[in-house]
Amino acid sequence: MEDSRFTEIKRIKKKDAPHPLHWFIKEDIFSEELFGFFSAEVNSYKSIATQAYSLFEKATSLFLKQGNGKSLDIPQDMYDLIAFTWNAREKHPFLIGRFDINGGLDNLITKVIEFNADTCSTFPETALWQNLQMQQLKGKTQFNDLENGLVEKLKEIKSKIPYNNPVFLASSLGYEEDRLNCNIVLDAAQKAGFTPRYADLPNVIFSEEGIFLEFGDEYEPVDVFFKMFPWDWICYEEPELLKDLKHLILNEKVVALNPPYTMLWQNKRFLAYITQYFPNEVIAKTFEENPTTESWVEKPIFGRIGENITIKHKTNSFQSKGDYGKQPTVYQEYLPLPKDLENYYYQIGIFFSDKPLAINLRCQEQPIITEDAEFMSHYIL
Repeated sequence: MEDSRFTEIKRIKKKDAPHPLHWFIKEDIFSEELFGFFSAEVNSYKSIATQAYSLFEKATSLFLKQGNGKSLDIPQDMYDLIAFTWNAREKHPFLIGRFDINGGLDNLITKVIEFNADTCSTFPETALWQNLQMQQLKGKTQFNDLENGLVEKLKEIKSKIPYNNPVFLASSLGYEEDRLNCNIVLDAAQKAGFTPRYADLPNVIFSEEGIFLEFGDEYEPVDVFFKMFPWDWICYEEPELLKDLKHLILNEKVVALNPPYTMLWQNKRFLAYITQYFPNEVIAKTFEENPTTESWVEKPIFGRIGENITIKHKTNSFQSKGDYGKQPTVYQEYLPLPKDLENYYYQIGIFFSDKPLAINLRCQEQPIITEDAEFMSHYIL
């Protein structure tokens, strides 16, 4: 990518940034440059994300119609939740996810490589940091409607709750980055008319009557439960929590976000299912068997943040470390990432609700983007 795409701005100091960004500044993950996209490129990414989401919807309906949850090793309790919430998704809507997309620049093929549909992150970077940096580029715009999109979607969810000021609880396992991501959603929930609450998971009370928070001698009921821990973790590591949530969701005691059917979308075996039943040129071709091609990518089915991925070429390979090495894997066609003149690789993310909401851009000095990547804001040329 040519250097003219990049614009360097004045470094933003911690004291000049809102508090939710202080942890990220300390971790030094922000680039001091912004990348320029052409409008046609932005529109292409938006179109690909929209087409991909439609394919996920069609594939979900067929998958559940076939009733073959065993093909993805989904326990019955989880399969029941997936089917129930999908068939009643007007009451269990999808809130927010992020498509990761390879290519789209330097004449590289553009395709979705995965859908972070369950517990996506980079909310503070996308919603706050990009806007902060853009203040130095007078007259420029960016594609970044993440905050407004979250508020709109949460207003829609709130409109189906028949009383004022319902409680919106965000919960995580207590990692600082997860809490900060939760805070962006909580801010949107408050603007949408919810009473926002946060609690680490051990402090949340689950009973047959609902989800509750304890305040002294009082117990506050929760109406919407937003979790920053994945359904696959609940499903395979916390079966008692799964049983509690199944009872509450089936009996309409709580709305869980993102809904259970997003575990299906998070599973990279589902990408292979789409490849088999809905051949397309939007989502990277994915297979459960090792392909015979010279180049391919092997990924754990519930892997995250670029861990335990292998890129295999005819003459060499590249592999990332991580905590998902014991999981089953899938094989995906190799689609190279755009690269700048300093050999940094770039991956585009498109946040998606029921429409594209924002671009985020991450870069790293290796062909697999991990949690060590830099976040780079963008503007439209």
